[in-house]
Amino acid sequence: MIMLLSLFACSTEEEEVPFSNFADIFEPGLTVNAGEIPPGGKRLQVLVSPAREGACRALPKIRADIDGVPLTRLHGKVDNGAFKYDRDCFVYEFEGNAELIAKVSAKPENVVTVTDGVTTLSLTATNLFVETTMVVESGKVVAGAEVVLKLVPGGDLVDTTVPVSVDIRAEGQDLASVTAVVTADRLTFAMPADRKGNVSVDLMGTRAFQPILSACVGTKSCSASRAFLVPTLAVDVL
Repeated sequence: MIMLLSLFACSTEEEEVPFSNFADIFEPGLTVNAGEIPPGGKRLQVLVSPAREGACRALPKIRADIDGVPLTRLHGKVDNGAFKYDRDCFVYEFEGNAELIAKVSAKPENVVTVTDGVTTLSLTATNLFVETTMVVESGKVVAGAEVVLKLVPGGDLVDTTVPVSVDIRAEGQDLASVTAVVTADRLTFAMPADRKGNVSVDLMGTRAFQPILSACVGTKSCSASRAFLVPTLAVDVL
C-alpha cells in the first residue's frame, strides 16, 4: 500500500528567484487522488498546483502528513512516458509506506496537510480508504430482470462522466459486460436473460465514485477522487 504526494510549484516569468514559501505560489489548488490498485495496493496522491507556470522554483521547507503522520519526501526526476517531472523543481513528492497507511486509513475522514512552516494547506475528505462491498437490495435476482445492488457504506459523490458497468460471469459462458445506472450508494442494471444459477458480479469504473470534501483550508480550490476494488459478489440467479 503506497501513498504518493506531489506538489507542483511554478511562477511567472518575471520571478527568477526560488520560491521559499506557499505565499510565493500563484493561487495554489489542492487535489487528492486515492486508490487501491494492484499490485501497489492502497495509495494516495496529492497535488498542489499553481494557476500558471514559469521558471523552475524550489520549495525546500515543505512538509506533508496525513492525519498528523508525516510522509517521506522523494527526490529526483521521473519519466515514465505518460508523466515527466522533477521532484526538486516543479513537483515535490512524498511517500507513505504500508504501515503508515494502516495507521490512518480506518477513519471516516482523513486530513491531508502540506506546510512550509508559515502557511498550511489542508483538505478533509470522506472515505479515502474505506472498504466498499456490494449487497443485493432487490430481493431475488431473476434472469432478464432488473437488479439493484447497494454499495456499503456508500455516500460518495458520483461523476456521471465516468462510465460504470458490471462484469457478469457464469461457468461455461462468455463474460457479459452490462452498463449500470448509479447513485451515491446503488447500482441498477439488467441481468442478462441467459445467466442463471451461480453468477459472479464485478463492479467496473469505480473512479466514478468520489469522496465528499468537508473542508478546504488555505487554498482557493480543492478536489478529490478515488479508485478502489470491490470484492466479487456471488449471486444465485433464478
